[in-house]
Amino acid sequence: MRIFLYLLSAVLILFGINSAYARTGLSVSYAGPSFYKATFEEISRRFEASYPDIKIELRVPYATGEEVLSDLLRSKVTGGSADIAFLNMNYIGLLVERGIARPLDSIVQDRKELDSLGYYPSVLSLGTVAGKLYGVPFTASLPVLHVNVDLVEQAGGTVDNFPTTWGGIADLGRKIAALDSHPVGFTFQYDGGGNWGLNALITSAGGRMDGANGCGAGFNTPEGRWAFETLEMFHNKGVPAMSRDQASQAFAAGRLGISAASGAFTVGFEQQAKGKFRYVTLPFPMKSEAGTLPSGGFIAIIAAKDPEKQRAAWEYIKFATSPEGQAIMVKNVGYLPVSQAAVEAPDFLREYYKDRRNQANQLSQMKHLSRWHSWPGKNGVKISSLIENHIDAVIGGTATAQQTVPKLVKGVEEMLPPCTAPN
Repeated sequence: MRIFLYLLSAVLILFGINSAYARTGLSVSYAGPSFYKATFEEISRRFEASYPDIKIELRVPYATGEEVLSDLLRSKVTGGSADIAFLNMNYIGLLVERGIARPLDSIVQDRKELDSLGYYPSVLSLGTVAGKLYGVPFTASLPVLHVNVDLVEQAGGTVDNFPTTWGGIADLGRKIAALDSHPVGFTFQYDGGGNWGLNALITSAGGRMDGANGCGAGFNTPEGRWAFETLEMFHNKGVPAMSRDQASQAFAAGRLGISAASGAFTVGFEQQAKGKFRYVTLPFPMKSEAGTLPSGGFIAIIAAKDPEKQRAAWEYIKFATSPEGQAIMVKNVGYLPVSQAAVEAPDFLREYYKDRRNQANQLSQMKHLSRWHSWPGKNGVKISSLIENHIDAVIGGTATAQQTVPKLVKGVEEMLPPCTAPN
């Protein structure tokens, strides 16, 4: 009997080992536990139910996308990289440059497969570098105006007759700030990684962060100068230099009238405003009909080297960006979906957006979707920090736009690598 039990145990152990090896294991790295933990857990649970031969290991989430990036860069030297990573959209160029993001064109042999996945038309361009696809956006966010309707009306304004220029918005902000309760009138999200706020101003005017041929800096152009003059105007009209987090806290507390910031705050603001003040979102002002807006949010890349893992990772990314995966994300997080099919399908998000005007307002700007610019070369992150310092100086009133632009162009171009692939 004892021999039989030993033999049975050996068989079970062997069976267990063989079963484990029969499954493909994928590790997934992401950031933002307060936003994304429940979302990735649910997506992974449903994915495994549909793909029982693939096992998902969700790594402990990092606090920020920058930390996901640092881990990928470090793992390239030390090993142990995640197979799939979800991180800030503007890092795709750096990930390709460092040889971390695997080209999806070699995994997806049939372009018709991509065309059949139901993404918004411009979505895949956000993950394309030098004509090759390296990443698929998972979430999108565009800048919007977050408006405390009560404070606007107390200052004599209305949502129906809301100003459509930055000067008019700043003037309304001054009226709000002059109320007896002394709220903050208006703030603009100028800080944060990747110079997203400045990027939005420049591209909304039809310009670009780099030069017209993809080389150099694009700040000493009519659109670039206008963007810095707008930041200077904000200071001159009394717009405070509040950080993104400070402005978010003030708005949630009902102490801020108008906040130009990421639409990703919409769901949180709706919950925080409930019972305290009326809250709406309005579109980000566009200076040019040809203007665009840089998409924030996360992009999914495959870092796995093993071909079998790459194929399994592609199935996971497809599921996460499918109507089912996108519906999970939107309802848990509130970012914009990259799946147009999910928005149009009654079983997923069509009815959801009918009852959510604030999120639908942001969704209406998807036609302006464009790439969040990232600087090439080893100094890419340093360039963003340099630009951030100059933005701080202008909006803080210690430098003018006229003084800043030529110095900034010189500083950026000194840190850029030689341009070998203009676009």
